[in-house]
Amino acid sequence: MIGLGEAFDAAETFLRKHIKSKAVRAAEKRRKERKRHEAARKFGRAATATAVSGGSIAAYSLAVAPLATPLLLAGGVATVGLAVLAARWQGRTLKGFSREELTALPGKAESWLLDLRERMPREAGDPLDRVLSRLGDLQPQLGEIDPNSTLAWDARRLIGDHLPRLVRSYCELPAHARAEDPSFAYRLAQGLDTLADELGDLCTQVSRDRRLTFEAHQRFIQSRYRDDIKAE
Repeated sequence: MIGLGEAFDAAETFLRKHIKSKAVRAAEKRRKERKRHEAARKFGRAATATAVSGGSIAAYSLAVAPLATPLLLAGGVATVGLAVLAARWQGRTLKGFSREELTALPGKAESWLLDLRERMPREAGDPLDRVLSRLGDLQPQLGEIDPNSTLAWDARRLIGDHLPRLVRSYCELPAHARAEDPSFAYRLAQGLDTLADELGDLCTQVSRDRRLTFEAHQRFIQSRYRDDIKAE
């Protein structure tokens, strides 16, 4: 027989799964858009690779076949050289921070938060919504900053390290520990609130140039047209 507590938990899980906040619905919509974009990008790359491969084979058959042996030897040497260069380049890239990685950071964090949402307590609902909203604000802007700047590294630590550590450490707690000590849920909510505030500060810093541009245009409009009205 199902106890009252278990029935309540089951009802809560059902509601959390089917009744979603505005922030969660917006995050899911962004995730679908990213998946569609990625699928289209992969299709385009595959089509280009197929066309290039077909053209290369045809050109080789018509023009290069008589010189097959010398060219294959030269190609082998070139391939080895390119492999060495690629390995060196990859080593340098892994030590640095690419713009692509920076651009994808908010979307990746948003996706795994959505996957873990049902495992988080109801106390974390509002703070989680704030975090998702901030990540949505950052997605179109974060890739525009210098990937080697201090701001970029701050974003990487905040979104790619501190946020997942907090959430995963809670989700990895034994179920009985979470049930016996409700303070875990409240501390998770507090941590998410703090991170949402930090993400808000990050949004402000990332959008600084855009805000300055808007303020400059607004001052120009005011001075241009308000002054004309006063002059009349």
